[in-house]
Amino acid sequence: MKLAPIALFVYNRPETLNLTLESLKKNVSIKKTEIYIFSDGPTKSYLDVQKVNKVRKIIKNIKNLNIKKKFFFKRNKGLKKNIINGINYVLKNHSKIIVLEDDLLVSPYFIEYMNRSLDFIKNSKNIWHVSAWNYPIKENTHNLCNTFLWRHMNCWGWGTHKKYWNKLILNSNFFIKNYSKKQINNFNLDGRINNWSQLIRNHEKKIDTWAIFWNATIFWNKALCLNPVKSYVKNIGFNKDSTNTAEYLAQSKKLNSNIKINFPKKQKSDKFIIKKIKSHLFLRKKINIIKNLINKIFNI
Repeated sequence: MKLAPIALFVYNRPETLNLTLESLKKNVSIKKTEIYIFSDGPTKSYLDVQKVNKVRKIIKNIKNLNIKKKFFFKRNKGLKKNIINGINYVLKNHSKIIVLEDDLLVSPYFIEYMNRSLDFIKNSKNIWHVSAWNYPIKENTHNLCNTFLWRHMNCWGWGTHKKYWNKLILNSNFFIKNYSKKQINNFNLDGRINNWSQLIRNHEKKIDTWAIFWNATIFWNKALCLNPVKSYVKNIGFNKDSTNTAEYLAQSKKLNSNIKINFPKKQKSDKFIIKKIKSHLFLRKKINIIKNLINKIFNI
């Protein structure tokens, strides 16, 4: 099995980048894995310049990793442009890719999971995306399978093949014109997540993100995403410097250390796991409402 290259996107967080790199180094196949690093440029802020310089100092001094190429951009491209351009660059010479950002902690078996999963979906017509993250649902599944399929995309440690990525639709008008009310509701997981509002905010130029377009493309084509029941990745970027992850999201406390990966026999959405995710999201929503009420009372 030929290992997929990693595209690592970094910006201005030296502390989390160090943790990301250290966790990557613990992976068994890391020395055989080519890594492309895309370092976005700073804004005009002096503090931002200082942080980006610290990040680039770390990159220039990386040891024990197979760095294929490093890109240091002078100006700030923004996350969306940096990621899309970077993925397109890597896929010019490769048929598949693993994508990471500078605020992700990965399991020692992350690379093994990603490559085996990409190999599993390569000949599939309707599984376009592999994610290494999942909501912190209970591990006792309804069968022996420790992975599942559904139509929703997670982008914290993910991968795909060139033939699927080439289908990416970046035109918000297309989705707005073609999505029915029923499709919008399904896209929002029956109101549990806010996918459609993200798309609308991008359309109105209020935000500029990339993942929602890949998510909407997969969903529109009735394609599927492969996820582990227990996460191989943890997002450690929830702080004031986060670009697009301002609010905390509950995650698994321990990363998946299972090297045995069992894939679904049937290529269709796993209704049992989806029900558990919906229950988790409903509970989190109620907890957040209560927390907001308590904060308002204390403020008064």
